[in-house]
Amino acid sequence: MANVQNLKKPIVFTITFSTYTATAIIGEGGSGRIYRATDEDDKANAIKLLEPSKITRERIKRFKNELNFCQKNQHQNILTVYDHGTIINGEQGSPFYVMPLFDGSLRDLMQSGIPVNKVLEYFAQTLDGVEAAHKQGIIHRDLKLENILYATDGDRLVVADFGIAHFEEDDIYTAVETKDTARLANFQYAAPEQRSRGSGQNQCTDIFALGLILNEMFTGQIPSGTGYKTITEVAPEYEYLDVIVEGMIRQSPQDRPDSIEKIKMQLIGRKKEFVTRQRVSELKGTVVPVSDIDDPLINDPLKIVEVDWDRDVLTISFQQPVNQEWVNALNNMGSRTAVVGKGPEAFQFRGNKAVVGAREHEVQLILGYFKEWLPTANSAYERSMRQFKEKEEQKQRKELERQIEEQEARQRVLKNIKLP
Repeated sequence: MANVQNLKKPIVFTITFSTYTATAIIGEGGSGRIYRATDEDDKANAIKLLEPSKITRERIKRFKNELNFCQKNQHQNILTVYDHGTIINGEQGSPFYVMPLFDGSLRDLMQSGIPVNKVLEYFAQTLDGVEAAHKQGIIHRDLKLENILYATDGDRLVVADFGIAHFEEDDIYTAVETKDTARLANFQYAAPEQRSRGSGQNQCTDIFALGLILNEMFTGQIPSGTGYKTITEVAPEYEYLDVIVEGMIRQSPQDRPDSIEKIKMQLIGRKKEFVTRQRVSELKGTVVPVSDIDDPLINDPLKIVEVDWDRDVLTISFQQPVNQEWVNALNNMGSRTAVVGKGPEAFQFRGNKAVVGAREHEVQLILGYFKEWLPTANSAYERSMRQFKEKEEQKQRKELERQIEEQEARQRVLKNIKLP
């Protein structure tokens, strides 16, 4: 990790149940610093502190929003915060939060050299992180190589700096109006609308920055104006990416793709299996791949919670209702043992109850066999649902591939047409 400044005197961050000792500054931004710190078990962490001299009501609000978002985060490509507190400096308290210590940033990773065939895999991870934020109503607005962190463990990229590191409009206006080239360097990924008063900012703002980053990951240069170094020049086999980049960095937000999903569709259509579509999971409360299953019968497999017997009728109650697909899985789960002619097909299902005729001496035997069937039926149901989901996903990916093939065929024909 570059630009590490060792502290002359360690800083101690204390919260209710933990103490962290910072020994070096590993990052610095407009409003805060990042420290390397260890806890009582000598485990390495990173601490982000809002600098006391730069505290304003607005920055406190932004820091709080960032903290709340990252604390709730469950997505693997977004920074997760697991502790926070306040450190007192004189009479003023400065908020801080604790996060994992990463091995560097995407900038560091690029400087060490990324094989051409790995670039899109890393870019896909970045897309996943930014898209997950978008689907939760968050626009990053300060995407750059330094704000995308890298973990060697898992070969994973994580989008960071949600909150105080967002482009603050007054900062950008001042930089533009005073021609402060040193500060403008911090805004080299800014979309055109971020440099104009009153211009709205939305997902297209982040898409602009992502287009610059994609081109830079291949060429080492950030596109600016016309005649910039293209991906084709360094990796001809990825020529199609230049068209995607050109669309992402158009001056007008209305002319760019209006969602990251549309960019992913272009990559999926070119058989990039590592690119995943995502959606919001209501059950899990986070953003997950579209192939992930939101099914209460899978997340909380069926179990028996109550048994009743009355007038030769055995009623077995579950913690939640079953559906017809689960009943089909029970009836078609393969070899099973039945008793007194009462196999799964003999049961009737009503909501969260299974009902079957049973004489007094049959009750315990039937119940015992049903308990044996239950885990097998649960597994069969999950397997069936996952197979269905996978088939649907593959069907959609094949359709995207077909569309891209048609587009490219049309472009080839038009390119080679010669008028008399």
